Amino acid sequence: MELVLPTTGELISRGDPDACARALQEMNELEIKLKILKKALGEVMLEESVRLGSKTLHFAGGVTAKISTPSDISWDHSVLAELVDAGLPAERYEALVTPEVSFKVNQSIVKELEGANPVYAEILQRAKTRVPRSPGVSVTKTPR
Repeated sequence: MELVLPTTGELISRGDPDACARALQEMNELEIKLKILKKALGEVMLEESVRLGSKTLHFAGGVTAKISTPSDISWDHSVLAELVDAGLPAERYEALVTPEVSFKVNQSIVKELEGANPVYAEILQRAKTRVPRSPGVSVTKTPR
């Protein structure tokens, strides 16, 4: 059985490890170039999104680009500690905040605490900060 290189259409025999190694190296290099190009194209879409003031962009041929702006949440642990002062049992606080090299806040327990006690909810709201991540772009083609 032969493999087809998508860049050249060249056929490579699975029985030729030397040719397969060279093709694999070429594909690795192509993958790096494609990642760089994809990032640059995404940046153009982000710039166009800002220019138009829209996170959904429609282009010719039924192509649609959607801009996403994900974020992470940063927690203020000194504020979270107020939960214990507000009456949260220590065991529950230990389930909420897991000590690691840095603190990790359990989102499912955050939701439970916010829903169960308005004082806890207010403290939790003050303890978190939304930290933006790099925006993403997804492109789809609408069938005609």
